[in-house]
Amino acid sequence: MSKARKDYIGAVQRFEPESDVVYTIEDAGHIAHTPRRTILLYYKLGLISTASDPVREGYYFDAEGIRTLRRIEFLRSDCGVNLAGIKMILRLLDEVERRNNFVAGELGSRGRIPVQH
Repeated sequence: MSKARKDYIGAVQRFEPESDVVYTIEDAGHIAHTPRRTILLYYKLGLISTASDPVREGYYFDAEGIRTLRRIEFLRSDCGVNLAGIKMILRLLDEVERRNNFVAGELGSRGRIPVQH
C-alpha cells in the first residue's frame, strides 16, 4: 500500500475532541493535520474562533474549534473548495443548525417528539 493511501486511511479515523478540554494551536494543528500558519490565516479570515482571547492568552481551541478546523481542511483538501466557498458553507451549516435547534425547541415545548426516518 502506498504512503499516500496509508495517510488517507489514517485521516478517516474518527476523533472526537473532549468537550471540556482546550487545545493549543500546536495541538489543534496536529489533530487536524494543519500547519500553525494556516490555522492563523483561518482565524484572521473569521473561519475559526478561539476559546480564549489570543492577544492576552494565546491561541487555544475548544472541541467546536477543532471540529470546525477539521471541517475546513476536509472542504479545502478533499473537496477542493476555496476559502470564500468554505466561509459560505460554514455560514450555511450554522444557519441550518440554528434552525434545527429552534424547531427542536418548538416541538419539545409542545410535547411533540419528531419522528426520525
